[in-house]
Amino acid sequence: MEIEKTRETSWKIQLKKKNESIELTSVEISGEVRIIKLTLLKNGESIIVEMAKEEFFNFLSLITAFKDVVIGEDQIILTESLISNDIETQKHVDEENNDYLKLQAEQTEENIGNKESEELNPEEWDPW
Repeated sequence: MEIEKTRETSWKIQLKKKNESIELTSVEISGEVRIIKLTLLKNGESIIVEMAKEEFFNFLSLITAFKDVVIGEDQIILTESLISNDIETQKHVDEENNDYLKLQAEQTEENIGNKESEELNPEEWDPW
C-alpha cells in the first residue's frame, strides 16, 4: 500500500485594484504535478479553471504567442534604444580610458628580439 502525498503551491497576484487578483495553484500528487488551477477573483466572485499539465503548457504557449503579437514591435524599438544607449556609454568609457592608457613601451633591441622569437613558424604547427 502506497501513501499518496498531495502538495499545493499557490501564488496570489494582487492587481492594481484591491478587489481584483489572480491566483495560480499547482497540485502535486506523489511528486508529480497533475493539476494547475488558474483563478480570477473580482469583488468576491471567482472563476476557477483547472488544467492538466499538458493543457497548461498549451495555454502557456498561447499566452506567449499573444505576448509576441502585442509586444513584438515595441520590443524591437526598446532593444534598439538600449543598444544605442550602450554604444554611447561605451564611447564615454573609452574616452575616459584613453587618458590612462597612453603609456607605450619603449622599443629596445631586446624587445624587438623577443618579438621575433615569439612569432610562430607555420612549419612547426601546420599539420598539413
